[in-house]
Amino acid sequence: LSNLGQALLTRFERTGDASDLDRAVTTGREAVRTIPADHPNRAVSLSHLGHALLSRFERTGDLLDLGQAVDQVQEALLATPAHHVLRAKYLNDLGVMLFARFARTGDLPDLDQAVATGREAVRATPTDHPDRAWYLSNLGAWLLERFERTADQTDLHAAMSALTEAGDVIAAAPSVRILALREVSRLAARWDVGRAADAAEAAVRLLPEVTLRRLGRGDQQYELGRFAGLAGDAAALALADPRASRTERATRALRLLEAGRAVLLSQALDTRSDLTDLNREHPELAARFLRLRDHLDQPTNTTTPADAGEETTALTVRQDRAVHDRHRLARDFAQTLAEIRDLDGFSSFALPPPTEELLTQAEQGPVVVFNISRYRSDALLLTRNGITHLDLPHLTTAALTEMVASFQQALHTATTGRDRTQRRQGQDVMTGVLQWLWDTVAGPVLEALGHHRQPPPHADWPQVWWAPGGLLGLLPLAAAGYHDDPADDPHRRTVMDRVVSSHTPTVRALRYARQHARKHTPSPHTDARGLIVAMPTTPGLPYRGRLNHVSAEAEILRRHLPSTVLLCEPEPGSDSRPGTSRPSTPTRASVLDHLPHCPIAHFACHGASHPTDPSQSLLLLHDHQSSPLTVASLAPVRLDHAQLAYLSACRTAAIDSADLADESIHLASAFQLAGFPHVVGTLWEIDDQIAVTVADTFYTHLRAPDGTIDTWRAALALHQAVRRVRDGHDLPGQLTRCRTPFLWAAYLHAGA
Repeated sequence: LSNLGQALLTRFERTGDASDLDRAVTTGREAVRTIPADHPNRAVSLSHLGHALLSRFERTGDLLDLGQAVDQVQEALLATPAHHVLRAKYLNDLGVMLFARFARTGDLPDLDQAVATGREAVRATPTDHPDRAWYLSNLGAWLLERFERTADQTDLHAAMSALTEAGDVIAAAPSVRILALREVSRLAARWDVGRAADAAEAAVRLLPEVTLRRLGRGDQQYELGRFAGLAGDAAALALADPRASRTERATRALRLLEAGRAVLLSQALDTRSDLTDLNREHPELAARFLRLRDHLDQPTNTTTPADAGEETTALTVRQDRAVHDRHRLARDFAQTLAEIRDLDGFSSFALPPPTEELLTQAEQGPVVVFNISRYRSDALLLTRNGITHLDLPHLTTAALTEMVASFQQALHTATTGRDRTQRRQGQDVMTGVLQWLWDTVAGPVLEALGHHRQPPPHADWPQVWWAPGGLLGLLPLAAAGYHDDPADDPHRRTVMDRVVSSHTPTVRALRYARQHARKHTPSPHTDARGLIVAMPTTPGLPYRGRLNHVSAEAEILRRHLPSTVLLCEPEPGSDSRPGTSRPSTPTRASVLDHLPHCPIAHFACHGASHPTDPSQSLLLLHDHQSSPLTVASLAPVRLDHAQLAYLSACRTAAIDSADLADESIHLASAFQLAGFPHVVGTLWEIDDQIAVTVADTFYTHLRAPDGTIDTWRAALALHQAVRRVRDGHDLPGQLTRCRTPFLWAAYLHAGA
C-alpha cells in the first residue's frame, strides 16, 4: 500500500492529475493504519504519507494537510533509532516540511528548526554518500532564506559552503549537482563573477549526463526542462569574467552554449558521428561507455527497505553496497572517457567542439550565436578572423518576452481579426516588432560584420547563419527590418536586403549538415529524384482540412522535378477512371518507405506544433490520427542520400514550450537530424495560395546555370522567393497585399 501511494504520487508529479494525489494520501493512510506500531517499516510508511500530504498542501494550500505532514515525519523520526541508516533521510524530510510551513506562515522558529534538522541530516550522512548532495542543497536553500530575512552574513557563507560541497559530491546524481552548482553561481555573481562563471560552467558540463538514453523522449525533455536557461547564464558569466581576455571570454562562452544547448540533438549527433566512429574502430570500448553512462544518472535507492522484513543490519549492508557501486561507476566512467580520449582521432570525444573546429564553420560565412540571459545579452560572432562578441544592451529578457507575446497576439489578430481594421492593427504591431528586431538585434550585428548595404547587381550575396537560441527563435530574425524603406535605397534597413539568411540550432549541427551534404552530394549532371507529399484534404479535420491550392503546388513541383514519386490524398468520394492510376495515399509508412530513395522531399500539407511536448509536433498525413509522422517518429530515421526537405506546412520550425526553447525540437530539426542538410520550414501558419508562388520561385532559383538542380543553392533560392513575394512580384492581383509580413516572413532555411 505504501509503495502504491508513492507510485501514485510520482504519477501526479508528472501529470498533475489531482485524483492520483488524493489516492496517494488515502492509500498512504491505509498503509499507516494497517502496519503495526512496532513494525520496523512503519517509519517508511509514515514518511511516504508525509510527502503525499505535503504535495497536496502545495496544490491546495490546506494547512491541515501540512500540519499532518509534519506530524507524520516527526513520528517517523521518533520510531527510528539514533544510528539507523534512514535517520538522515527523515531529518531531511522534516526540514522540508518545516520549511514549507515557514514559507506559508512566516514563522521564523519553523525556519530555525528546518536549518537545525538539515544540519543534523548532513552530519548523519557519510561524506561520500550520494544523498549527501541533496541534503546539503536543501540546507543551503534554508540558510539562504534565513539570510534574506535576517541579513546574517554567517548564514550566507554557510549556504555557499553547503551548496558548493553539494556540487562536489561525485557520487551524487548529476541533476542534483547541477541544481546546487547553479545556485552557487547565482549567489557568487553578486560579488565574485569569476567564481560564478566557474560554477555555472561545471553545471553545464554535467548536462549531457542527465539525459538517459533509456528514458522515453518525454522524460528526457522533462529532465532538461528543469535546467532551462542554464547554458545562457553560464555563457553570460563567462563573458563578464574579468580574469580572461576579450577573445578568451567569447570563445569560452561559445563553447558553453555548444555544450548546453540542443542537448538531445547533440546526443543524437554523438550517436551518428563520434559514437559511430568509436563503435566501428573500438566496439568494446563504445559498448562499455554506453553501459556506464546509462547507469550513472540513475537514482541510488539506498533508503527504502527491499521488503517488509528486512532488518536494520541488512539494510545498512545494502546501502553501503549501493554507495560503493556508485563510486565504482563514477570511477569507471571517468577512466573509460580517459581511455577514449587517448585514442587517435578521439581527443574531443563527448566534449564541446574545440575552437579550431568551430572556426572551420565560418569559412562559408559568419555564424551568429545569440545569448540572452538575466545577466547580459550578446551576439557571439564566429568569423574567419576568430570569435568575438557584441554587447546588445537593449536585448533584455523582459523586452524579448514582451515582444514575443506581442508578436504572437498580433499574428493571431492579423489572421483572424473580425474586420479589416482589426487585422490591419495586428499587421502594424508585427511590423513594429520587425523594426525592433532590426534596431536591437540584427542591425547592430550586420553593421559589426560589415554588411552596410545591399550587394551590387550581379554580385554574389553574402550569407549569414543565425543561431538564435531560446525565445529569440520564436521571432522571424531573417525578416527583421524596416520594409517600408524605399526599395531603391542601397542602405535599406532589412536583413533580407543585405544578406542571405540560414538558421542552425548550434555550430555543431551546422557542421553535421555540411559533412552529410558533402559526403552524399549527387552527380551534378543528374536531376535528383523527388518525393511529393500532397494533402489537399485531411481526414479528421473540420471540412477535411481543405487546402485549396495544394493540388496546384503538386502540379508545379512535378514540372520542376520530372523524376518524382507523388503521394496524394484522394478527394472524398473520388475514384480513378478506368485505365488511369491514382497516386498512392500519403501515410507515415509510405513516406518513410520512399524517403531513403528520394534526395528531395516536398510536403504540402497541414502541420502542427505540440503546445507542451515538441516531440509530438507532426505533419498531418492520411493516418495522422492512428500513426502520426511526428518529430519523435523521425528520430531513428537515417538517410544517407537526403539533400533537401521542403516543409510547405504550418509551424514546422516552431516550438511552443519555453522551457525547451533552447533544445530546438521541431520538425525542421528532426528532418535535419534524419539526414537532410537543407530544410525549408515555417514559424507560423502559411497561406496555401502564396505557398504555391513561394515554392515555384524557390525551385526556379534552385537550378544552376546548366539547368540542373543544385540543393546547395537552397538558402539563396528561398531568399529570392521570399523577397519577390514581399515585393509583390509574380502574384495574382488580389494578393498584392503580400507586403504584410505575416504572409511571407514565416519561411526560413535551416542547415548547410
